Amino acid sequence: MTPTLTGPFFEIGPKNLLRLPEMVDVARAAGRAGHDYGVTVIFTIPTAFISPLVQLKTGVLVFGQELSTDGIGPTFGTVTAEALVDVGADGVMLNHDSNPLSADDLARAVRRTAETDLLSIVCAGAERQALASAALNPSAVLFEPPDLIGTSGGHSRAWIESSNTAVRAAHPQVLMMHAGGVSSPDIARSIMAAGADGTGSTSGVLSFQDPASAARRFIADARAGWDDAR
Repeated sequence: MTPTLTGPFFEIGPKNLLRLPEMVDVARAAGRAGHDYGVTVIFTIPTAFISPLVQLKTGVLVFGQELSTDGIGPTFGTVTAEALVDVGADGVMLNHDSNPLSADDLARAVRRTAETDLLSIVCAGAERQALASAALNPSAVLFEPPDLIGTSGGHSRAWIESSNTAVRAAHPQVLMMHAGGVSSPDIARSIMAAGADGTGSTSGVLSFQDPASAARRFIADARAGWDDAR
């Protein structure tokens, strides 16, 4: 059965920056914070780490970082939707700036998640792309301008309201996530207060001396921003 993704949610995607023990520490802290503050937490991690993290039941939704459009068959070196399901993944992030897909491959990949009951977050770098991505009916669209990724971001993100309005008018079932440059908890709060269903941070969380404690602070402020908007 497909897990449910609702707002508010917060995503941490540690790329290949952490070894498994470090990742577990952050996931456990994030899962506890998500429970305490009523925030769904997503961990987007390398395929090799999915099963160990799922088995620990940390309270986070575990997403893969990649998905092949292949089905079961004689392919080699690819990650199928069925493989993600079999190791316990809840979903997958698609079209990240560091792993872009063609329009056709993205459409096929989102279709594969629907066929296998996986959640999906599709990344988009511009409002036009966000609207096109929402038309594929993923669980959520992550609107993340590429020039903000890995930066200190800032608070002025005028595109949040306009992109949310456009996507929700055409595809109200698709959640809107905004990120890129979420280097501090107060930026997470401002994004959620502007009307996002979710936000997230990787370098922001991991750059703190204690990433586990930082994850809790980010998640608490994401919840505060969600409440500010209500």
